[in-house]
Amino acid sequence: MLKALLIVSAIAGGGDYTTEMPSMKECLEARTAIMAQDNTVKTLCVPKFIADKGADMKDFFAIFMDIVDQIREKEALDTLVREENRECPDCPKSE
Repeated sequence: MLKALLIVSAIAGGGDYTTEMPSMKECLEARTAIMAQDNTVKTLCVPKFIADKGADMKDFFAIFMDIVDQIREKEALDTLVREENRECPDCPKSE
């Protein structure tokens, strides 16, 4: 079942009204009933995809933190390589 949003815009009343409808069929029926009452009102039914926005944010931050971890690992590796390549002032120099 696909949920829908019913958007009603009244030009004279100034403002929009949006409500979630249980299905596209019920949204279209409500739209028809509203237009029968006042044909100057603009109505629109749009599909509402059921998605957990919290889950989307968690996925985004998980990806973001993975990138941060990769950057930290690269910085740590670069530091280690620099330290290994640095000359030791107390070590005897080989000729």
